[in-house]
Parts: sequence; structure tokens; C-alpha cells
Amino acid sequence: MPTPSRVAYRRHGKHRHAIRSPFGGRGVHYWRGLGPGLVTGASDNDPSGIGTYSIAGASTGYRLLWMALFTMPLLVAVQSMAARIGAYKEEGLGRVIEDRFGRKVLVGSVAILAVVNVVTIAADLGGVAAGLHLLVPIPVGMVIPIVGAGLLAVEIFWSYRRFASVVKWLTLVLFLYILSGFLAGPDWGQVLRDTVLPHVMTSREFLSDAVAVLGTTISPYMFFWICSQEVEEEEQKGSDAEGHPESAALAERERRIDVVTGMAYANLVFYFIILSSAATLGAHGIKVDSAAQAARALGPVVGRFDTVLFAAGMVGAGLIAIPVLAGAVAFPLAELFDWREGLNKSLRSAPGFYAALSAAVAVGVVLNFFGVNPVKALLYAALLQGLLAPVLLVLLTLVARDRTVMGPYRNGWFDTTFGFLAAGVMAAAAVALIVVTFVG
Repeated sequence: MPTPSRVAYRRHGKHRHAIRSPFGGRGVHYWRGLGPGLVTGASDNDPSGIGTYSIAGASTGYRLLWMALFTMPLLVAVQSMAARIGAYKEEGLGRVIEDRFGRKVLVGSVAILAVVNVVTIAADLGGVAAGLHLLVPIPVGMVIPIVGAGLLAVEIFWSYRRFASVVKWLTLVLFLYILSGFLAGPDWGQVLRDTVLPHVMTSREFLSDAVAVLGTTISPYMFFWICSQEVEEEEQKGSDAEGHPESAALAERERRIDVVTGMAYANLVFYFIILSSAATLGAHGIKVDSAAQAARALGPVVGRFDTVLFAAGMVGAGLIAIPVLAGAVAFPLAELFDWREGLNKSLRSAPGFYAALSAAVAVGVVLNFFGVNPVKALLYAALLQGLLAPVLLVLLTLVARDRTVMGPYRNGWFDTTFGFLAAGVMAAAAVALIVVTFVG
């Protein structure tokens, strides 16, 4: 998320020179330099993602820990490309895709993305409600609409800077999962071995968990969200921040640091969720189907305190992810229909954008009361997402490496290599998920 000032400048004559980088001294300057990358990474660990990681740890033990290291360069490359496109083009990813590849490609992408995001919003609202119920005995049916309405009100009516600042601070709640991992008392020798030595099995359970972990880690909504947030970042800085080569170079360096930090944080959290679930639920042979079940099951195994940590983290994760998921529906829809867009716009000036934002959350709320099986809904959403992700990754990489589109800010070898590798890995995962689901 943007912060009030990503870069500090000193005026000298007609130019503005950068005077401090995120690593230029005390930690506070580093923290202030973090923005869209950090929040995008934190939103990757939403309640449905926490459920995926918990299930994986409970069923496969430590055997999937290596995926945290494996997916890190893929995530960095993909998110760096999306962020750079937004900052340089000052347009959302939807408009850039339409300009480069045509409207039909955008329509298909947005349709699948909207369905997947709304289903995930529904699951995350249910996860927040279940987490709160574990902390305080409030009826789940009462919590879901209240949380949905509250998050919408904050996203629509708060000032952009205030909203950005609150969500950014909220990302710190995910440290609870790292603490939970240490409290679980894992076998650190086995943890180290399974972290550095990839372990692959051909069983249906293992492949299903591995594909689910990969799919929830590299999610299409993240590309659209971070790109749009970089556009708003540029609008916040204003045209006065452009023009000087030193300023542009420093801004690109800060974006990279922001993305690397956010993706490292995301993977560290998912690593410790799998670790803690493996050390507790997996060690006792307890199988779960959701994050809420995992939190409840922890009580008899390791005590109430760890259940509280897990539930509190799940609530905080949902409060971060739901606005991001809704925004990742509203931004591309606004680009598709040429509406004014942006969280820094007022409700009156961008009614279509905020209507799409509200509809995404409202449908998510309603789905929780229609008896939709959340596990099956997420499974089919994952299938759609698995089909969409590799296509978007190829399009994203082609745009980011195109000199006619990106000029001097086109990809280097790292982003191009790992961008195409991410597309190949996600395509293989999509095939594997279809085979595991329908063939067995």
C-alpha cells in the first residue's frame, strides 16, 4: 500500500534529488519505504490460503516446506513486473493488456478473475467470522455481514492515505503465525532437511496439496492489485516527482525492495503455517479441511494459547485480504468499462468503481448464507484460477519485456526468465490439479 512518502527529495535548482533510501539508516525509513509490495504479500496469506497451508501441513508434514524457497524468485519476478508496469504506464494491468493483446483477452481474464475473487471473498469472510467466534462466542451468521459492511465502509469512505496506513500496519499481525511455529516445538533437524531438499511424492493427497499450495501462493489477483496500487502511488506523488534520472532509478530500487520484502514476508508466513500444522496436527494424525478447523483442533494438542494466536492471525489476515480481493475485482472491471477508478477517488467521482467493489463484497456475504460448500467452491475456483494464471503470467512477461511498451524500463534477464518459468510451473500445476480432481 502507498505510504505518504515513498521517497524523500531535496530540491536543488530545477531538479529534485533523492536524499535517503529505505536502507539508508534507521529501520523507520525502511518501513516508510514499504507499500504495495508488503500489503500484496500479506494479502496472499488470507484465511482460505491459511486453510490450504494448514491442510498441507497436517496431511503431508514438513514435506512441502521447500516450496517456500522454490516460489520466492517466481513471486519476486512476477510482482516486480506488475508493479513496474503500473508505475511506468500509470495504467492498470487491464488497460495495458487490452492495449497490447485486444479486448477479448481482457474480457475473458476479468470474467474468470471476478468469479474466483468473489468465491475467495466469501471463504475469507467465513474465515474471519469463524476466527472471531473462536475468540469471542459471537454467532458466525451475525459477524459475516457486519465485517463485510465495515470493510466496505472503510475502503470507500476513509481517506486513501489513512486506509493505506491502517492496512499496512495490520500486516504485522501475521507475525503471530511465525510465533506459533516456534511454540509448536517442531523437529528442527527434519525441518531443515525438508526445507533444502525438495520432496515429491506421486500420491493423490501429496500432489493435491502441492498444487493447492502453489495455486494459492501465485494468485492472479495479486498482479492486478499491485499494478493498480502503483498507479495510485504515482498519482499520490504527483507529476513533480518525475523527470530526474536519479529519482527514477531510486524509485525503481524502492519498488524492488518493497516487492522483495512483501514476497519474503508472504513466504515466511506460509512456511511457518505449514511448519506449525505439521508439528502439531500432522504429528497427531489430525486431518482438517479449513483454517477454522485447524485452529479448533490445536486446542487439545498444544493448548488454548496457540489456538488464540492462530485465530487472531486468521482474523487479521482476512481484514487485509478482503479489501484487496474486492479491489482486484473493481480495478479491472473499471478498466473494462472505462470507468473512473481508484481508492483515492471519491464515491461521487467514481461510482462504477465503487459499485463493483461493493458488489464483490455483497455477493461474498450472500454466498455464505446459501449453503454453498466452501471447500468445493474453493476447489472449483482454484481450477479456474489454475487455467487463468499461466495465461496472465505469459501476457504479463511479454508486456514487461516489450521495449515498445516499457521503453527503458523493460525486463532484465531475471524477471523474464522467472516470469516464463512461473507460467510453465503454473501450467503444469493446472494440468496436475485437473488430473488429481477428475481422474485421481
